[in-house]
Parts: sequence; C-alpha cells; structure tokens
Amino acid sequence: MMPLIRCIIICCLTIGYAFAADDINGTITNMINTELPDATVGVTVQDVVTGKIVYDYQGTKLFLPASTAKLFTAAAALKQLGPDYCFETALYYDHDYLVSDGVYGRDLALKFTGDPSFKIVNLYSLLGKLSELKIKKITGDIILDDSLFDGPLLGFGWTLDSTAWYYSAPVSAIIIDRNQFGITLYPVPEIGAEVHAKIDNIYPGSKNRTLTTNIRGVTYEESEAFCQLEVDIDDDNNVELAGCWPVGTEPVHLRLAVKDPALQAEGLIRETFDKLGIEFSGNFKYSKVPNNLHKLAHHKSESLSVLLNAILGDSNNLYAESLTKTLGAELYGIGSFKTGSLAVRQILSSITGIDFSQTRLLDGSGASRYNLLTPQHLSRLLYTMHHEPSLGTHFREALSISGVNGTLKTRFASFDTKASIKAKTGSLNGVSALSGYLTTRSGRELIVTIMINHALDKGSILKQFENELCYFLVNEL
Repeated sequence: MMPLIRCIIICCLTIGYAFAADDINGTITNMINTELPDATVGVTVQDVVTGKIVYDYQGTKLFLPASTAKLFTAAAALKQLGPDYCFETALYYDHDYLVSDGVYGRDLALKFTGDPSFKIVNLYSLLGKLSELKIKKITGDIILDDSLFDGPLLGFGWTLDSTAWYYSAPVSAIIIDRNQFGITLYPVPEIGAEVHAKIDNIYPGSKNRTLTTNIRGVTYEESEAFCQLEVDIDDDNNVELAGCWPVGTEPVHLRLAVKDPALQAEGLIRETFDKLGIEFSGNFKYSKVPNNLHKLAHHKSESLSVLLNAILGDSNNLYAESLTKTLGAELYGIGSFKTGSLAVRQILSSITGIDFSQTRLLDGSGASRYNLLTPQHLSRLLYTMHHEPSLGTHFREALSISGVNGTLKTRFASFDTKASIKAKTGSLNGVSALSGYLTTRSGRELIVTIMINHALDKGSILKQFENELCYFLVNEL
C-alpha cells in the first residue's frame, strides 16, 4: 500500500493539485492508522523558521527514543565543550632519571580520558617515544590512569542479550580500537556440520584471548525459528560460541565487545613493547598519574565537530557514551552515566526551555530501555540548535544525509528526496525513530520527528513508513 500512496502524492503534484491543511492532516493521520494500526506512533512537523507546529499526532506522548537520544548528547557536548574540543591520551615518565645502558628503572604512566577514536596505532606512536630515548628495558611499573570515568561500564537499561556485541562496548576511560574485536565464522558444507570460527588477525591483542566453539550449521529458516548464536565473553576476554548459524557460502564477520578494557590494554601494551624491542619486567598498577612524573608525549583526537559525525551520522554508541561521561566529569568531577545524563539535562534545559523533569534520559546513546522523550522534545531541541548562531552549523553537518551518508545512505535516494533530509535515526526491537531537518521541493524547511514504539512489525516495515511519510512531506508542503 505504501508505493500506491507515494504514487498518488507525486501524481497529484504533477497536475498542480495542492492539499489544503486539513487534507494534509487527514492524509498523514490516515497513513498512521492504516499502515501501523497496532503500533504506538508520534509525529511532530514544525516550521524551522517560525517554530509553528504544522502537524502533530501524539506529540506530547512519551516514547522510547532509541538512538535519536544522541541528538541531546551531541547538542550538550557542543554547548559545554565547544566544537574544537579534543580528547587527549598522554604518556608520563620521570625526566630526571638518567637512562643507563638502555635501562629505565622508574615508573611510567598512561593517562586515558575516554577518547573513543584512540587506536592501537596511536598507542604504538606514544610508546614509540620511549625508543627515541634509547630505552631497551623497563624495570619499573606502568600506571594506567583511568580515573576520569567511573563505573558501571554498561549503561542502565541495556538489555542482557546485547552486552556481548560491539554496540554495547564497555564505556571505560581506557578505549582502544573502540573496545571491540572481530570474529569470522566460516561456511560449512552441510547441515549439522560444525561451524568454525576464528578471532580476526587484524585485531591486535587476539593472542591474549582463547576461542572455543560449539556451533552447528542449520538452514536459515531453522535458525530464525528454533535457535540462535550464543556468545559468552569471560572476565579474561576469552570467547565461547555456541548454538547454531545458518549455512552459507561466504565467511561472516561479527564484531564483539571486549569484556575488560583494562585487561586488553595491558595485553596490547605488552605486544607493543615486543614490537618496539623493549623488555618490560614490571607490573601494571591503577591510579592517578603521580606528581613526580612529567608528560613525555600525547595524542589528541580530532575535534568534537569531526567526532560528531560518528555519533549523529553513523550512530556509534561508544562515542556517544564517552561524551556523556566526559560531560559528567566536566560538570561534576567524575564521569559516570548518572552524572553525564544529569549534565546533559542541565546544559540543555536553559537553552531549549525543555522541562526535563518530564523526561527520562539515563544514557547518551539511546540504548537504554528506560529512556523516555516526546516528539515535541526532539523537535524543540532541533529548533533550538538550528537557531544557535555558533553551533548550529556543526550540529547539522554531523547529521546523516538522505541517500548520501551515515544511516540514511541507502534511504531516500530517489531524485525528489536525495540530500533533502538531514536526520538522526533510531532503532531497537519494536522501536524506530527519525528526527531531523527536511527541505520540501518548494524550498520550505521543516523539522520532522517520527517515533514508533510497541511495534510487532519488522524494522524494515517501520522504516518504510517513515520513508513514505517523508516522501509525502517533501512533495506536498
């Protein structure tokens, strides 16, 4: 029925027919009631220039926002930290100690601040500065300072079945390669055969893990109906896979979350020393950087305005949560989910006028099943950020663009909608959302928020509804 609705819309536009306001309201409401009769739906359409609400359907009802909650995280970070903010990871040493015969006999320290973009190559560059000092052996200890962030590592309301996967990577101040790693499942020749798996060699630190498997190949229909892949990662970052997987012809790459980021960091540091030819005989300790140590080298991330592309465009959870804890540390001295969420609400309440006592935000990514926002809350935030003179451009440019990039790269790619929508999407089981800016064919700019909860339909069906509603708005307003 969706394609037929779109055909009617475009045909009416072609012959010069224009809907009256009542007709537009009636058409959208009818689409909601016809296409998603059993789901809970909220829609708010607002004029971006005047702020006038053009259409509203349950716009004041609370919904699970999924990843559209990242809009609040990004806006608060821009306001509090500024677009030029960078994360810094630093290496400290005792510069008064004289290295003799290549031996460094004092402690070193690495201070991590939750840089979600920090990679193993950056760690190699930092520790490589020790080679420039002609250090061949370290007999002191290495202090890992991860004190900026507090626990827990996983957010309130994250589902148990998600914790093994990359999108639920633990949020520690120590982040290396997004606190995730890859596993490859290799195809099996017949039903019932064992599926072989291997930790991808491209992921450093893999030699510090073990992998055991007990997976059997089944048909796709059987895997959908009767069993699933079971993933267990223990406290030593060892992996056990069980259950079943559909038989295929090509290898399948999966990304899993590291259980203990600190333990992985220890392994990666030892591996890096091996590559640098540096012998390390000390231990790892956890505390703040001692006052007697001085900074030898540091790595800075790209600016916040660039990092926001990963949050609003690609919907990366770890980036959003790291910023959330960073905001908590900035305002309250310790970075946690609670202080970070409180910071987001405090920062945005004054500039948006939103009464956050009527909302619930417990994480920065939207993965929590406890979050609650209304379509009008999202629209109000987007309206505010559009009119922020110094921050609005950075905010809008980080959003996914229809038919071009991010989570909207494969959506709205037709001639009438490509590049006409800049928005943040959101998806959870039974939940879909889209909130952003839409430019109609007549040049009018709108803020559109669509929130769908309690749906039994597949996510593709929910997104198709969002697509058709946006097609309608692009062509009719």
